[in-house]
Amino acid sequence: MPPRLSVVLICKNAADLLPECLASVAWADEIIVLDSGSSDETQRIAQAAGAKVYESRDWQGFGIQRQGAQQYASG
Repeated sequence: MPPRLSVVLICKNAADLLPECLASVAWADEIIVLDSGSSDETQRIAQAAGAKVYESRDWQGFGIQRQGAQQYASG
């Protein structure tokens, strides 16, 4: 089986930037978006683009949030 590539994003209130970002990585085997408690359409936009969306409002810093997001990746 060929290796898989996962793209992992952490974001909050990124509805204005997310469509272009997700389009630029649409070729990946999977896209993981960990939302940090957005109050805009971030989650809906990510889901519509085919990303797997998770939420963690417990912000303890960039590194911890990124590690939390990586646990969902399969590639």
